[in-house]
Amino acid sequence: MLKAVLMAALLAAGTQAPAADPVTTTLIFVNAAEMEASPSPDPGLSAAGMQQANLLAASLAEADISAIYTTYVNRAVQTVTPLAKAHHQQLDYFRLNGDPELTNSIIKDMIRKNKGKTIVICSDPENIPAMIRTAGVRGKAVKTLYDKGCGQVLMVKLNSGSGAVAQKLNMNIQKKV
Repeated sequence: MLKAVLMAALLAAGTQAPAADPVTTTLIFVNAAEMEASPSPDPGLSAAGMQQANLLAASLAEADISAIYTTYVNRAVQTVTPLAKAHHQQLDYFRLNGDPELTNSIIKDMIRKNKGKTIVICSDPENIPAMIRTAGVRGKAVKTLYDKGCGQVLMVKLNSGSGAVAQKLNMNIQKKV
């Protein structure tokens, strides 16, 4: 009510109201942590991978995360499970099949549902570049900011009206790489 009265007063005075602050949505893309050496078609995490997962959770302990998304792959689920437990959140699962239209639809839906918030998206390294491009990061930037190593983290900030800004981080999230 007060906002409406203030806007009316500004309009009546012939003064323009300041433009609304741009909305920033933050996507934190996480490559699944190091997998164990196993003949299983869907191996879990190695001991080093578990350390990476715990370090991710510790590093994002103070972050205001609204959703944590993961594929159904064991090592992706195990990578973000400590983070979900620390934030008392359920994991939201998604499935990719290599279809660019499906990837595009899934990422855009995640962004739409979480506009102005921070979300974590974990997958195996083969899917991350397509998801990053869908978020608005251009091809050349994807190649320079992303590699296929396990445990890599890329933060993408989507600002309404000004596009995407990407920053590669290490697993402890505290310093830029």
